Amino acid sequence: MVMDEDELSNLTVAALKKRLKEEGLSTTGKKADLISRLLDSRDEGDLILDDDDDDVILDPEPASIDDEEILEAEVFEAEIIEAEDTEQFEKGQQDAVARLSTENVLVSKPWFKDGTTIATILVVLILAGAGGWWYFNESATVYQIDPSRYGDDLQFTVSDGQLKAEGDEMVEYVRDTMGEALDQVCGRLQIDFQGTGSSSITDGELTDLKDPGDSKLKGAVMANGPYGRTWNTVESNLEYDLSADLSGYTWSAINPDSCSTNTAWSANNNQLDVEVKRWTEITEQDLLRSDSKIQFTDSEGQESSIEASTFGNIIGSDAFSDLVGEILLPMHPVDLYDIFGVTILEEGATHTQPYQGWGWQIGSTSTIGGQDAIQVRMHHIEIGKCLGRAEMVLWAIPGQPLPAKQVVDVMIDKSMQTSSCSFTLSEAIDLVYPDGTLVAKYTLEQTAFKRGSDLLDWKETYATRPMPGEGVPSEEDREIWATHMWDNSTERSFTLEKAVTCVTTDADAFGPAHTALNGDGYIFAAKDDRTGMDPVWNLSWISSAEAGWVRVTWPGGENCFNSGDGQISGEDKPEHARERIPSTHRLALLETRMTSENYYPDLSGLVASNGQLRNDVNVGYTLLVPDDNAVSDWLDDFDILDGRVTVYLERSWTSGNTEYTLQAGMDGETGRMAGWIITATSA
Repeated sequence: MVMDEDELSNLTVAALKKRLKEEGLSTTGKKADLISRLLDSRDEGDLILDDDDDDVILDPEPASIDDEEILEAEVFEAEIIEAEDTEQFEKGQQDAVARLSTENVLVSKPWFKDGTTIATILVVLILAGAGGWWYFNESATVYQIDPSRYGDDLQFTVSDGQLKAEGDEMVEYVRDTMGEALDQVCGRLQIDFQGTGSSSITDGELTDLKDPGDSKLKGAVMANGPYGRTWNTVESNLEYDLSADLSGYTWSAINPDSCSTNTAWSANNNQLDVEVKRWTEITEQDLLRSDSKIQFTDSEGQESSIEASTFGNIIGSDAFSDLVGEILLPMHPVDLYDIFGVTILEEGATHTQPYQGWGWQIGSTSTIGGQDAIQVRMHHIEIGKCLGRAEMVLWAIPGQPLPAKQVVDVMIDKSMQTSSCSFTLSEAIDLVYPDGTLVAKYTLEQTAFKRGSDLLDWKETYATRPMPGEGVPSEEDREIWATHMWDNSTERSFTLEKAVTCVTTDADAFGPAHTALNGDGYIFAAKDDRTGMDPVWNLSWISSAEAGWVRVTWPGGENCFNSGDGQISGEDKPEHARERIPSTHRLALLETRMTSENYYPDLSGLVASNGQLRNDVNVGYTLLVPDDNAVSDWLDDFDILDGRVTVYLERSWTSGNTEYTLQAGMDGETGRMAGWIITATSA
């Protein structure tokens, strides 16, 4: 049937754009423009059918991307965290871990751009290629793969290591992974390294299982997932102990904000320690959680470190999520049994179908350390098309499951993209990956290997495995926004509702914010502060006319006062898009989950005391909405055009001579934990 203006207004932006595409009409502009265009086309004789299908068809020829057209305004800089989800029905979700700021309003790069973390920069490329699991049969020239075992342990040396980043954006991302250790570096960074490492699989006890009665699963270890539920997992460990010499460019002495390519910088005799733990659920073999830690000690003994516990996909684009997952394959022990099964490996054999994006070819036999070996060459196909190259060569020897030697060669540069790169992946890379070049080369060579005991319990089910939806916040509990995300806290005396009431009832004190929130305005970001004498809410608001921020301070009683405000304009001003705000859970509910000792015991002790949020921990949220622009059509396909709400906790403290910061983030719509990051620097 023909739909009138009111009925069209009830449709989502995605549904409106689908209708416009079906009519061969332009899909750019705000929601009101889309409705007007549809109504105009009806007047010209076009028929609009009432159809509930909201699927969006990707425009095969979208306009070129202009980074300046995609805006974001926030009180923190969102950082998307890499990891796959073990729960099938939850796949495809997108989560953000917050890198928070003490500024009243901080506007950073488009939120799609912040997709690089510890795992996808330093750890991925320094650590890529820790090995694969191999088995050698009785033949001296024919090799067969054997599954991994609990207790497998490889010790190795690292030689000829080099990590090189060039370009302002690329160096910035690498610099950020190291905390303050590399603050002096800009434009170009080279790290030459060598040392030792180990790769192992934990052999757990019965007491490490979710139910010690599941004796058939001995070796597995229980771990909490993104919703705080407990699963049985395989725990893998990767450690590096490296010495590193650093060199590059530094900031100009004349203009500290300018990078000087004529000013060399170096720092030798540094120590770099890396630890990565991964928990993979045994039934579905999906990555549940990753813990990464990098500790950097300079030649003068000054230390800095960063730790990250992560859950979730890297971005709403399945194409880019898949690519990053494939890049990570050689980062940890590669289970080549999944690739080859019981296939006999013979010289000249090659892949008929890539494994997770990696092609392979069996090379000739040779000797390594006086032992017979067979060579396996691997290369990542999509990276070769879209990002440069990622290659590794493994040498397998008789009688053990890990390679005796491995050489890794990776060069990432999105400017090397070829015409063979798919459109969807090309656009995702352009939005997410930083400009510049990143090169990683190194050689691993075995010094010792210990074979484990029992085979891993892949595909085994267990009675205590969480059921779909169990322990997950119900969709029925989500609430539609009025002017803000609902708080409803009974623990914090100065709630967000109280702060908003003060603004909406006191025109003299809160002026523009008062006008906005009594009109079509809403609060797109909020953060509390309970460290002073009087609690404060820092509110960032927007209406169709203007945007700004205001600090609402509560001395007690019925009234509040304005302790600071300002306008947000120009590129700092976000999109006003009330129709894109998702329904979310209450802030108090998600705060309770984040501080729960049962759900996230590793985080709880840092942000809560006696079950209550610590006074020096800030709680807040941010709504991120991409701007309407020429790329909106295919952003619809990535499912990242609608708004996303992230709830976060932030804390800074000092212990002894060390200063710490902590940031944790959770999806406000689903209640799914994204992860947390802890940095430590010498005071």
